[in-house]
Amino acid sequence: MNAPKKTYLQINIAVTAAAALSALTLAAHIFGGDPQYHVPAMASNLNTEEKALYSVLWHAVTVILLLNSLALGIAAKIKPCRLPLVSLVAAQYAGWGILFVYYGQTRLGELWSLPQWIAFFLIPTLALWGLRKKAS
Repeated sequence: MNAPKKTYLQINIAVTAAAALSALTLAAHIFGGDPQYHVPAMASNLNTEEKALYSVLWHAVTVILLLNSLALGIAAKIKPCRLPLVSLVAAQYAGWGILFVYYGQTRLGELWSLPQWIAFFLIPTLALWGLRKKAS
């Protein structure tokens, strides 16, 4: 009797949902956050060096959101990549979520002015849940 073939391409619905939410977060960052935060910062009284640093940090977040979305998309489809990619992205996004909660509470006294923590906790929750599920 022949052993069953291992299939490396197995779509994982929960990780796919996490990838989609990550991509949606990227779109919100670009189309919502840029006019709300980046454009006003560039028009502010920050000096040239501060504006350059702000832009570097802003666009670094854009790159990381893009790469994390792609990593989760790969993890959703290619089973051997799932654990390492989900683990890395989940740890990073959970860290970001903690930062948003911490600074929301300590600097703003509330969490709702910067609600990004919701996405940064929901994405890793979905992705890690996908690790527990049998291939789907």
